Amino acid sequence: MNRFPTVVAIALGAAVMLIANPAPARDTAGNPGSQQTIGERAYKRLEQAHTALGEKKYSEALARLQQMEELDLNDYERALVYQTYGFLGVEQGQYGSAIEYFERCLSLEALPDTAQQGMLYSLAGLYSAEGRQQMTIDTLMRWLPNEPAPSPDAYIMLAAAHAELGQYPAALPWVEKAVAGARQPKESWFQLLVAVYFETRDYSGAATALRQMIALWPDKPGYWENLSGAYQQLGSDVEAVATMKLAWRRDLLKTESKLLNLARMMMYVEDPYQAGSLLDAEMQRGRVARNRQNLELLLRAWTGAKEFDNAISVIDQLAPMTGDGEYYLRKAQLYAERANWELVVPAAEQAIARGGLRKAGAPWILKGMAEAELGRFKDAIDSLTEAKKYGDNFRRQAEGWLQFVNDRMQVAARA
Repeated sequence: MNRFPTVVAIALGAAVMLIANPAPARDTAGNPGSQQTIGERAYKRLEQAHTALGEKKYSEALARLQQMEELDLNDYERALVYQTYGFLGVEQGQYGSAIEYFERCLSLEALPDTAQQGMLYSLAGLYSAEGRQQMTIDTLMRWLPNEPAPSPDAYIMLAAAHAELGQYPAALPWVEKAVAGARQPKESWFQLLVAVYFETRDYSGAATALRQMIALWPDKPGYWENLSGAYQQLGSDVEAVATMKLAWRRDLLKTESKLLNLARMMMYVEDPYQAGSLLDAEMQRGRVARNRQNLELLLRAWTGAKEFDNAISVIDQLAPMTGDGEYYLRKAQLYAERANWELVVPAAEQAIARGGLRKAGAPWILKGMAEAELGRFKDAIDSLTEAKKYGDNFRRQAEGWLQFVNDRMQVAARA
């Protein structure tokens, strides 16, 4: 597929005007000089070549050009022939050949200034297409000083060439000019601008550009993610999370990994309630799996938010997934935090029955505390006495509670 239809069409049109209204050639100083024009025979054959080229009759166009080379051509005529050979190469996707003929055309310095400028710009585009980025840069830097009103497209070509070579600081001013100067900058231009900002570690600039991109293309999740990343680089974690939260509310985060990452970000900025709400909603929608790892994250969120009923509901889902009593122990601890002593006892008993605890004395302490608060002093003494068997730390805790139980029993006896 031809990558330069517009350039070729414009250049062909300009070439037709040249042969129809021949301008004076330039002398060696680059000024109008020798007044070379195109002869009648050369004019007719060149016109025929252009007509064939416009009709995509490439073999016929080539034949006409080859016939012209047999003529005794002046520099101006030869420049037009080389130029047309170049157009033919572009039309056929033979960019290497096109470059060679455009270079020959330019080396003659026989075309008017405007045509010479157009050839330079076309040549820069061909160098870019062939991946010859330094030549793209060099050619555009020859072209720019003589161009009164460079187009944003030219600035983008220059910026892209620098970026391809890893010369990001050099690319930056050109891509900024392109975006600022265009009435409606292309999305790909903004993408290049943001990439260059990130490469030069200008995260503030990246954030500004990304906010513009989100305003123009709000349904592109990558732009929200990149804006969040820019805020993180700036140390603005709250803004980073807020950005991703907005993306989630627009239903732009659809994969489990992205949803879990947002939940963890919310936890990091100490917003566990939002993390819990997100995880709970997405588990109900089926986009986040109810596996042990994800439920554990949900449990941490609800616990951090002090949403104990929700946390206990998650524990009831987690506990059957393991062979130990750790989750029942956490359930007992949550009930204890709410002074819900009636429910502490059965949860602690479940933890004891399941076993496999890292701190085996903990459920006995909780059970004894609850029984003491409930006035079941004999049961409390039995539980706390059992807790003393599991090391010095639990022994000291148990003794403190046993003293409390004894004091309560004495008060009850005097009543």
